[in-house]
Amino acid sequence: MINDEVIPIIFRNLDEIRHRVVRILVVFLVFFGFFILFSIRQITLLGHTFYFVYPDLYHNLSAQLLSLIESRVLAPGTMLLIVKPADGLTADAYISMFLALIFSMPYIIYQISMFLGPALRKNEKVLLRTILLPASFLFVAGSMMGLFWIAPTMFNIFNSFDIGLGAETTMSLMNFVSFLVVYVLSFGLSFEVPVFMYGLTRAGMVQSETWAKNWRYAIVGALFFGLLFSPGVTGFTELLMAMPMIGLYFGGIYFSRRYQRKTAMAESNTVSEPL
Repeated sequence: MINDEVIPIIFRNLDEIRHRVVRILVVFLVFFGFFILFSIRQITLLGHTFYFVYPDLYHNLSAQLLSLIESRVLAPGTMLLIVKPADGLTADAYISMFLALIFSMPYIIYQISMFLGPALRKNEKVLLRTILLPASFLFVAGSMMGLFWIAPTMFNIFNSFDIGLGAETTMSLMNFVSFLVVYVLSFGLSFEVPVFMYGLTRAGMVQSETWAKNWRYAIVGALFFGLLFSPGVTGFTELLMAMPMIGLYFGGIYFSRRYQRKTAMAESNTVSEPL
């Protein structure tokens, strides 16, 4: 039988989870509504350009961002097609949700840390604060690299093959948006590899020697990750995603070893101090 004292604890935790989730959803929906209901416009007065936010449901911030991405990512002459009547609305909603998730992520992490805080020890709280900033930076760096460097390279190569075959380059709007969202998120997550490795080493769960010994499995895992999340089966696109992950894995080995050396030196200095 379940102890009667356990039941109030469970319900108290469930109420706390509901409280945190509701707060996260409110912030997420505020950002979602902002990106889907407003646009950025400009006005020129006395030779100076000013930007302001203006209500516009059809040419909103998400649509403006998508237009910018199209000009930076797609090869010149590529035509996006509306296959179903609701494709434009669905694509706009996808971009708005993607932006809302990115902008509300700091608040989401804050709410998760507040929920887990009472259950963490002091050293675990220090670890969480230590890796939070690098993890956020690497996620943004990976997403921007995938969006503005890797994706344009891939589309230019694909477009060159299309032209060589005498075909016109066309693409479904929903295929483009869904690919872009999944690809950017997966590329951003792949950049979390060194933070994940460093965190496990600092927590004492995995030694740096273990990471170094299993580098071959890491390469296979990176190639499988690239195969799973990159488009096409040419091998080239898989390598474009796998190569940064492999480099970041060895970077994680370096930082894990560096932390263990610093810890060992600190312990040896403490032991060698005279009483």
